[in-house]
Amino acid sequence: MTWAVGLALLAVVVVAGSAWLLARPRPEPIGSHEDDDGDDGDDQVPRGRWLEPSSREDGFRPQLRGYRMDQVDAVVDALEGRIARHDTAIAALRGEPTPPPARTVTGTALATPPTQAPPRTAPGSAEPGRGPAREDEPPPRRGPAAGPHDSPAAGHPAPLCRYDLLAPAGYLLLAAFVFSGLLAQPRTGYLSQGVQDQQAFEWYFGATAHNLATFSNPLFTDLQNYPTGVNLMANAAVLGLGVPLAPVTLLAGPQLTFLLVELLGLALTASAWFWLFRRWLPVHPLAAALGAGFAGFAPGLVSHANGHPNFVAQFLVPVLVDRVLRLVDGDHRVRDGVVLGLLAAWQLFIGEETLLLAAIGTSVAGVVLVAQGRLDLRRLLPGLAIGAAVCLAIVAIPLWWQFAGPQSYSSIWHPPSGNDLAQLWGRATRSIGADPWASAALSMNRTEENSFFGVPLLLAAAVVVVLLWRRPVVRALAAVVVVACWLSLGEEVVLNGRPTGIPGPWALLENVPIVENVLPTRLALVAVPALGALLALGIEALRTAAGGYAGHARAGLALAAAAGLVVLLPVMPTPLVVDARPPMPSFFTDGTWRDHVDEGGSVLAVPPTAVADTRALEWQAEARWGFPVVAGYFVGPDSTPERGGQYGATPTALTQWLVGIAESGIARTADREQVEQFRADLRAGRVDAVVLPEARLDAPVLLASVTSALGAPERTGGVYVWDVRSVTDGAG
Repeated sequence: MTWAVGLALLAVVVVAGSAWLLARPRPEPIGSHEDDDGDDGDDQVPRGRWLEPSSREDGFRPQLRGYRMDQVDAVVDALEGRIARHDTAIAALRGEPTPPPARTVTGTALATPPTQAPPRTAPGSAEPGRGPAREDEPPPRRGPAAGPHDSPAAGHPAPLCRYDLLAPAGYLLLAAFVFSGLLAQPRTGYLSQGVQDQQAFEWYFGATAHNLATFSNPLFTDLQNYPTGVNLMANAAVLGLGVPLAPVTLLAGPQLTFLLVELLGLALTASAWFWLFRRWLPVHPLAAALGAGFAGFAPGLVSHANGHPNFVAQFLVPVLVDRVLRLVDGDHRVRDGVVLGLLAAWQLFIGEETLLLAAIGTSVAGVVLVAQGRLDLRRLLPGLAIGAAVCLAIVAIPLWWQFAGPQSYSSIWHPPSGNDLAQLWGRATRSIGADPWASAALSMNRTEENSFFGVPLLLAAAVVVVLLWRRPVVRALAAVVVVACWLSLGEEVVLNGRPTGIPGPWALLENVPIVENVLPTRLALVAVPALGALLALGIEALRTAAGGYAGHARAGLALAAAAGLVVLLPVMPTPLVVDARPPMPSFFTDGTWRDHVDEGGSVLAVPPTAVADTRALEWQAEARWGFPVVAGYFVGPDSTPERGGQYGATPTALTQWLVGIAESGIARTADREQVEQFRADLRAGRVDAVVLPEARLDAPVLLASVTSALGAPERTGGVYVWDVRSVTDGAG
């Protein structure tokens, strides 16, 4: 921990030094200077002395930018010359006298050919006969022209080049580093800090593929909770990825599908933010790469990578933001609105909660921009309406099925799940130099470490906001960060595990339909891309200031990149923890199960499948989903008239008895009354086989208990199996 604290102090020093450098006065060019041959397109910064600070001459004073009148006259001359040539050609075709040459603004004819634009000089160079370049002469830009006084969607898309592919390649390597343990054993290992979440999502992928292969309803399955079934739309089934990846699941298994989604999810999410930053932010590609790297690999996303692919695969969110900006900036409202609706529908099938969080973040930013007069609602709203109509047309029936179909539920209760305030400056479990026990004390679990941003990053973001406050986009991003972190505190503000008695903002939203099912801790994820964008803008500002101070653009780029890396180093991810799966019994691998389970029959695992034990779901995948299981790990309705949500199936007398034995580790003997009730439960579940794996540590205790209720089992293929078809068929 000592070196980690030292690293954080170093980051603070770097941020403070960067702020000092940004606040220094700008250089005034004196005389001419030579161009740097090796800058390869970077903006040249004039060498010169620094002006003394004053009220009018500081590093961020307002400036009027424009073109010299002779440049404007040259353009007008070119246009008038082209008009004159067109008039001459028309007169010749009509047989009329040729009109006299048109007089230009400058009184001379322009020698520039009609198809050639006036020559442009390199930034920082001098025009022939004019001496050194002037400070108010804008250099040509290769990217968007958005600046402090432009609309948030101003400018043209930044041209991409082959070097931009280095960023996605780097993100893929970083994702492979994070999942290195799982890549080494994709079938026999699992992400243990997510408890059984990985197995649950693997089952979703498998159930989706099985539904498609058997031409079944893609929104429902009875492979769990047999025979009642599971409403897939009411669960995080990730249908938007499970459907297109069904061939991979059927050919390679759900374990490989899960790994592919998680690996590419992190890499593609970061790549999509990089593309968005390159397109809309006037920043250097390296600044965009560092900001997008945080947006894709923030501690919150890495923690969800322990088993929540629906939060890891956020690559559509930047594309949705881009489409919203196109509605403001473009003239193809119908086309862009339709595309926006299609993308929103796809994201809804990947993760509804992610789509809701994205809508909250863009709404906050939009309100700020509208208040500043930087967003034209008259241009935006028609396209949004078209997008909403297209999206609703696609998802109307699935949403009806989710909220009113079989096995739907009204809402689900969660314990207080706001972020501890100390999370904001704390360190996440899978970050360099973090103390896992200190992280655990501040978070719900290892998959919900959503707001561990750290002191250096928050300090850097604050410096950027203060120094670039006049930019509308900076104000909007700052509002997103503040509102998201504020909402994530939950119903009551907690500091270091102790309630403060201060009501949290979530108290106003906890009873709002749909929103009430959201865990407030996840609102902090909305701040992640906003912090990434602020970081990119800050690196760009530091690059410009440092380049001006050093007189060399690449020196400024190197210093800015180093500062960005130091700020990000405390939140750099480390590989996720991977443990070995329980051994797969040969009873399922060699097909022996077919001798004990008939068509229409099910399997009851001992102990029953639940949140803490999903072995039966892995057995099911190994058997190519050839049998359903009783109970399971899913969200469904409880037994109350209100149909509130619950995790897992409604317990029966038999499943409760088995769970009690497993939890206590003490064998029990079933009496005659219990045996009769257990048989009724077996008939209700249409159970053909009760299976206990030999490899369980508590297998002797469970074996003795189940034997007292169902008789002696058969030992085969690494399991004890009670064939109860004689009971469930009514012959027992």
